[in-house]
Amino acid sequence: MLQPERLHSLPSAAAALMMAAAAAALAGAAHSSVTWVSATPGGAAAAVAAALPGDTIMLAPGVHSGPLLITKPIVLRGTPGAIVDGGHHGTPIQIGASGTVIADVQVRASGSRVLTVDAGIHVAQAGSVRIERVRMTDVLYGVYGERAEDLVVRDCRLTGRVPPLAEIGDGNGVHLWYSNNATMERDTVSGFVDAVYLSFANGAVVRGSTFRDNGRYGLHTMYCQDNHFTGNVFTHNVAGIAIMFSNHLDVADNRIVHNRGSRTYGLLLRDCSDGHFVRNQLIDNTVAMFLDGSNRNHLTGNLIEDNGWGVLLFASCDGNVFTGNDFIQNDYPVALDMRRTNNAFDDGTHGNYWSDAQVWDLDGDGMGDIPHAPVTAFAFVSKQYPDLSVLAKSPAVAALGVAERVFPSLQPSEAVDRHPSISPMTRAATHSNALPAPAPAWGAFTCFGLVATSGALAALRGMRRARRAPPTAPPGPAS
Repeated sequence: MLQPERLHSLPSAAAALMMAAAAAALAGAAHSSVTWVSATPGGAAAAVAAALPGDTIMLAPGVHSGPLLITKPIVLRGTPGAIVDGGHHGTPIQIGASGTVIADVQVRASGSRVLTVDAGIHVAQAGSVRIERVRMTDVLYGVYGERAEDLVVRDCRLTGRVPPLAEIGDGNGVHLWYSNNATMERDTVSGFVDAVYLSFANGAVVRGSTFRDNGRYGLHTMYCQDNHFTGNVFTHNVAGIAIMFSNHLDVADNRIVHNRGSRTYGLLLRDCSDGHFVRNQLIDNTVAMFLDGSNRNHLTGNLIEDNGWGVLLFASCDGNVFTGNDFIQNDYPVALDMRRTNNAFDDGTHGNYWSDAQVWDLDGDGMGDIPHAPVTAFAFVSKQYPDLSVLAKSPAVAALGVAERVFPSLQPSEAVDRHPSISPMTRAATHSNALPAPAPAWGAFTCFGLVATSGALAALRGMRRARRAPPTAPPGPAS
């Protein structure tokens, strides 16, 4: 605070302005108040309209009719049982003032029009808005933010109208457009097309949340930079995380599980580069990781277990490095659509663990003594012709696998892990004893044995017949 002697040293006009600003600030603080509003028709809207900046509106238990239009920075807080109801028209709470706080209230029954962005809470051109401990039900969009810098959505439970895996629905749980530095933490979002949709939203942090039973994606980004997604759960969506045209992302310590369907993914990267994907658990997905047009990503320390496809990697990808990951009991650990690749499955000193690899560690350094080729011929072919997947466990495919190990020239791709680990490396995979070695392909050995035996018997019969046959007369002289 400026001292009186300092004020005397300033020009009189500047001193007067500073005194006026200080007086206004003190007046604002002195006039901030708490208003209790009972659940009467129009009561909440009237209280919000009459509030001054910094006021607190306390909603009593009961149903308060929307819409509530907030144009001044206030705190709107509910007591247990307080509900803001939109009556299935428009948006129940609209925020146009920076610094607004919405907390401890239930919001329900928005309208159904996408063109008017009917949401539970709509934040437009307002920064540093906090939405905390809000429960939403029966809404088209949950929280819709446009040009809403530093938005916080914390400890909220949002439920929409879209059935699980129904991609034809409308509305997202948290939809941000041109809104930087948003924070979402400890939220639960279900019943929307996308639980979280970020478009031109840089620097977002999403952590400690659960996204399940949505129509399409748990988290979907478009044209975003430098976002951080950590410690979340994505389950029973078409895709857990779909990252498109977004770069420099940190995706760590997430659990991406049980995303199953005809074209479902755990982690989908489309034109996503220079990201770090570490310590994630991708379990029981149709496709654990899908990469297309994505370059220079580092995928380290992830558990990829019990999926249909471990990694689907397109020829448009370059410079991605997979190291320290555990590929455990996937139907196809890796599938590529090209023979040559600049994507690496080791960093020059350490590779990955492959439960289907038959490796030996004679020098005891914890890594296999020979490289492991994770792309099988059948995976390569079935990538081009998915209907062949029905033959995955057939004796013919098992025999093909044995043939690849015996004749390396049959391997369809140059992708190789030069330093495969002989035991799982991720923390999640090491809580149990070492996984059992893959069962020998007895069917394949039997098939090869039968073929070899049949060939040997045919050769012996041919030799015996040749010995028993009478000698042929030499040809006579030409006439």
